[in-house]
Amino acid sequence: MACGGSVGGVRLLSRAGCDRAWEEQFTGEDRILGMPISWGLGYGRFGGTYGWGGWGGSTVMIEPESRMTVAYVTNQMREPAEDTRGMDLLMAAYDGLKGLQA
Repeated sequence: MACGGSVGGVRLLSRAGCDRAWEEQFTGEDRILGMPISWGLGYGRFGGTYGWGGWGGSTVMIEPESRMTVAYVTNQMREPAEDTRGMDLLMAAYDGLKGLQA
């Protein structure tokens, strides 16, 4: 979805499908997190990015403007408050992207 539904010239998802996934389906307070959130089709919407995190540090973040997707799935559960592996990987990807743009 970060590349409009195609990779290497192969169409995996229609442009309309990508756009539909991004469309807001819900906005309001998340009852578990206790914070305002906007949802697309299965993804939290965060400014120009969308994605979500899971128990144990798993995460996915899609940023169409940079044509970048970062996904991390753990094979070892840790205490959620102490587990920053997914976020660390995401921030390293953004640092690398900044390095390419410099």
